Amino acid sequence: MKFKNIVFLSAIMFIGSLNSFSAVTDSSDMGEIVSIDQKANEIVSHIVAKGETVYSIAATYNTTVNEIYRLNPKAEKGIKTGDKLQVIKMARKATGFSNHQIEAKETLFSVSRMYNISVDDLKKANVGLDESTFNIGKTIRIPSFNTSSVVAGNNASANINIEYKVKKGDTLYNIGKNNNVSVEALLTANPSLKDGGLKDGMILIIPRSANGQKLNDKKQEPLIAETPYAKKGETVRVGVLFPFMDNGGSIPKEKLIEYYEGFLLAVKEVKEKGLNAEIYTFDIGAEKNTKKLESLLGTNEMKNLHLVIGGVSKQQIDVLTKFSKRTGIKYVVPFASVTDLNTIPTMFQMTTSHSSLYSEVVTTFKSRFRDHNIIFVSEAGSNNDKSDFVNELKKELTRSNIQFKTTASSESLSDDVMKLLSSSEKNILIPTSSSELTLRRLLVAINSAAAESITLFGYPEWQTYTQHTASLHKYNSYIYSIFFLNEQAKEVQNFEADYKKWYNKNLVNSFPKYGYLGYDAGLYFLSALNKYGSNFENNIGNLRVATLQSAVHFAQVNHNGGFINDGLYLIHYQTGSGIEKIDISK
Repeated sequence: MKFKNIVFLSAIMFIGSLNSFSAVTDSSDMGEIVSIDQKANEIVSHIVAKGETVYSIAATYNTTVNEIYRLNPKAEKGIKTGDKLQVIKMARKATGFSNHQIEAKETLFSVSRMYNISVDDLKKANVGLDESTFNIGKTIRIPSFNTSSVVAGNNASANINIEYKVKKGDTLYNIGKNNNVSVEALLTANPSLKDGGLKDGMILIIPRSANGQKLNDKKQEPLIAETPYAKKGETVRVGVLFPFMDNGGSIPKEKLIEYYEGFLLAVKEVKEKGLNAEIYTFDIGAEKNTKKLESLLGTNEMKNLHLVIGGVSKQQIDVLTKFSKRTGIKYVVPFASVTDLNTIPTMFQMTTSHSSLYSEVVTTFKSRFRDHNIIFVSEAGSNNDKSDFVNELKKELTRSNIQFKTTASSESLSDDVMKLLSSSEKNILIPTSSSELTLRRLLVAINSAAAESITLFGYPEWQTYTQHTASLHKYNSYIYSIFFLNEQAKEVQNFEADYKKWYNKNLVNSFPKYGYLGYDAGLYFLSALNKYGSNFENNIGNLRVATLQSAVHFAQVNHNGGFINDGLYLIHYQTGSGIEKIDISK
């Protein structure tokens, strides 16, 4: 893999990503399909809408891709908006209903697309529903159809199972998708796959029920036609979607490119450990305009991914969240906090606020420093920006009957601190502000005291005050943070050298560093896919990955919800020059 060329190739792909996509399917990759008695069904005309693919149209009408190609041979070379297709509308009956609350900008057509049904299906399920009664806030019924309820012709009963000859490049996922059966059903029908795997030229049994209908195992994973699935060892497909070309975005495009470059280094590393992966990278347009993103998500390439990482603005994240909820494809939100985690189990929020982790910091502090002489340092004129943390810590110490002291906030910080220091106990000082000015004043105030009797406890911001690093070591200091980069560590130095080698430049000097953000996210999720397959969330509690900058520990917010990263470090600036990075994640 030539990483030096990847950025340039990707830039070309960014510019032409949407224009280069047409809904093309290679019919030679399809297995044999049971014939359908057309007399039992209705042939209708369908005008291709923007973003539609042959696959999505087939799902809407409960037919097959091959049936559409049989009636429309030219469609095999691709379809485009405005094309007129002949489609068999299969007879079917709703097997159940769910509810949908209409949101702003939704239409009858967009909702039908969301659930892979037709507008007529919606209207039949909701008496009196039309464009004039389709109002924001209204709850409508969404019919669901058992894909095995297709009415087959009399000739179908003779074909109980189908034989399929495996070709070069085939995967269980593609074979299953093209024949509308699950990977689990294929494995059950072909036990030899579990031992020897898929091989070119082997004959597979494509299972059918006794009346020729497609087989759907009730105990299987979601249908492959709905959610792509890859078991351990199979090729996984990951999409990286950012506004790479947006000059006015909230995150500079240089940092987004650096994130992607770090991600690619993680791909390189995990591929060396056996990962089979395909990475799809796209520019998704300006942060506040989601038209390009929405169009991209309508392509077959996106619907066949196992994992998506990306989105910067709220608008982009909202679109990707709906895509994840609709398709079941896992979505990693790399930078922002989201509100949909309680109801969408396919979402993973990579970063969280320090304030949401205060309880873990407080518990760790109490455990480690309960026997110290605890002093909260409040100085006159301080912005007290950490008063919320300080108040939570004080409450917990009080509940645990642990004594603490607070400076008087007079004009002389040195006098205030000296009065409260203990000569018989180890002292720990916690300022109520994270500012550089407060840290500088505190260091001046304790300059005359014996350094070995004092420990400082501070905040994530302190790691950016590099002019005071020596003093933090002098006073045996501790900080908590969700990000920390130990530049003394050999693995960090190796990454810096690798980055320089592949990209011929240095990382942007920022906090946190985006190259490491991309590397850590890539290393974690690619390792999960490599070790457990696309349904890695069932084992996420057992996954431990040696990230470089980000503390990563995912926990599910509730039984039906998504996952949030509550990873947290306690950083110890040891006396001398050593740094101890302690993972205190739950």
